Amino acid sequence: MKVILKLNPDTAIIVAATIEAVYNSKALTRKEKSTLSIAIDVASKLDGKAINVKAKRNLFDAKKKISITLKFHEADMLEMLLIQQMKGIEQPYIRQEIQKAINQLNQKLA
Repeated sequence: MKVILKLNPDTAIIVAATIEAVYNSKALTRKEKSTLSIAIDVASKLDGKAINVKAKRNLFDAKKKISITLKFHEADMLEMLLIQQMKGIEQPYIRQEIQKAINQLNQKLA
């Protein structure tokens, strides 16, 4: 199953930056290694989109939504990562943008 996520450019950049901490994670057990592998795949997809958005950013594309296609398990992992990272974020705008992404993922995964 594929899940197509449509995000504003700013939201895509915020989400990519939020889950960047996954690159510094360590896994010990087989289950943790499997989970970390999926999380790194998701983070690399989002990083690629964020880099493209930053490179092509101008006034005309500022409101144009970008789509990110994820497999079902990747979308589920992204939702879990965002929920986990929300605890440490205090800026209201960033929290709001992340919550929008979580809500969209939740609707797509239901």
